Amino acid sequence: MPVSTSLDLLYIVLAVCIVWFTFFLCWLLYQAARVLKNANDIIETITVKLELINEAVQYMRDRIDTVSKNMGVVSSMMGGLVEKFVVGKIADKFEEKVSDVKKKVTRKKRPTKKKK
Repeated sequence: MPVSTSLDLLYIVLAVCIVWFTFFLCWLLYQAARVLKNANDIIETITVKLELINEAVQYMRDRIDTVSKNMGVVSSMMGGLVEKFVVGKIADKFEEKVSDVKKKVTRKKRPTKKKK
C-alpha cells in the first residue's frame, strides 16, 4: 500500500495517533482504578483500626467505671472507719482535756472560807 498523496499520509498518521491515544486512555483508566483500589484498601484498614481503638477505649471505660464504683464503696467504708476510730479517739481525748480544764477552773473558783 504505497502512499500516493499527502492525504493518504495524513490518514495513516491520524490512525496511528488514534491508536496511541486509545492506548494512553486505557493505561490512564487502569492507573485510576489502581489508585481507587489502594484508597479503598486504606479506608478499610483505617476502619478496622478505629474499631479496635473504639473497643479498647470502651473496655477501659468499663473497667474504670467498675473501679470507681468499688472505690466509692471503699471510700465510704474508710471514711466511716476513720471517723469511728481516729476522730472518735481524738474527740474522747478532747473531752478528757476539756473536763480536766473544767475541774481545774471549778477548783479555783470555790470560795474560800473566811475566818472570823
